Amino acid sequence: MRLILLALRNLTRNKRRTILTALAIVFGAAAIVLLQGFVNGFIRNNIEAIVMSRLGVLQVFRKGYLGSDDPLKKTIPHDAALIARIKAVEGVTAVTPRINFDGMVSNGAESTMFVATAIDPATEYEVCPQRKKRVAIGSLPLSPDQQGTALIGKTLADSLKAEKGSTLVMQAAGPHASTNALDIEVGGFLPTLNLVESKRMSTVQIGFAQELLRMKGQVTEYTIGVRNIAEMNVIAARLRTVLGDEFQVTTWEDLDPATKTRVASMGYVLLFVAVVLFLLVATGIINTMLMSVYERVREIGTMLALGVRRWQVTALFLLEATALGLLSSVLGAALGYVVVRWLGARGIALKPPGGDILWTYPNVDLNFLLIVIGFSIAGAVLSALYPAYKASRLSPVDALRAT
Repeated sequence: MRLILLALRNLTRNKRRTILTALAIVFGAAAIVLLQGFVNGFIRNNIEAIVMSRLGVLQVFRKGYLGSDDPLKKTIPHDAALIARIKAVEGVTAVTPRINFDGMVSNGAESTMFVATAIDPATEYEVCPQRKKRVAIGSLPLSPDQQGTALIGKTLADSLKAEKGSTLVMQAAGPHASTNALDIEVGGFLPTLNLVESKRMSTVQIGFAQELLRMKGQVTEYTIGVRNIAEMNVIAARLRTVLGDEFQVTTWEDLDPATKTRVASMGYVLLFVAVVLFLLVATGIINTMLMSVYERVREIGTMLALGVRRWQVTALFLLEATALGLLSSVLGAALGYVVVRWLGARGIALKPPGGDILWTYPNVDLNFLLIVIGFSIAGAVLSALYPAYKASRLSPVDALRAT
């Protein structure tokens, strides 16, 4: 206890140097917390934009569907019994059918290609809750009573001079029939997340797609919601066991590896910045402790001459570093957390090139704050090892002669 009190007192002997070192640790801890908050916000945006509003966590296809030259020939029965089998798997919370197809859309004078996803609004929003928000400002998501209505990309609508309420003609070929055409009403618009989607994408009712493609009672996939996205690989393995070799079960990472890579890259960026900040802070702590050793050479010599053990001298300097690291990192982590919470409550508007405004909400959990504090203390102690060792190795006679 006496060593702890002495260590705390020693930190106040050169207040300016202690404050500067403490500020470096505070800055480092706060910067890491802020960066993690933004990384979590961007990851959440990516997950919501890709998984919770479009792909879904898990998908079930007919085996051979992915990579097929004619995927519409690899359909799955739109069957209540099959849905019940999937729902019975532990961890599955919801199932929705879909049809993915493409074709031509025309306003009577001009035509262009489209890529469509047919959904069942009665179950779709249980699996992909963010799809309800995946509409342009002023538009509403599809509802079960809008059988002949589509949501289309704004650029696609502009190319066809289509406005809300306009009637277009969709043409597409089914798996076993010639091209069919049906009228469809523009019920609203999809957001411009990127130009490719805006030029081609549309969303229609699954009943409309089944009639257009002459695929009554058939779908191309089942999209699955899960209780915990972190358990998706375990749930996917259970589904493969239940469904057998006739079906192929995939995760969102299988269908969109680019997003998976992007999310992983954010973690690597955070690690790199953390290492750089650690080195900067460690340099400051080493400098502070070495200066403290040089200033207290005669004092250390006196302590050794009076019988203080060398390990106690080492412990004294390590306790000073521990106290400095603890107090500064707690303050820095708390400061970073407050800023992240404030920004998370307000949101930050970002506008990608050619896209609509995206709101990012930084967030960080308390466990990460404890990790930051722990690493800051460990870093401070490691940085003080050499100065502490140097102090404990001084010769009492030489130290007392020092000027």
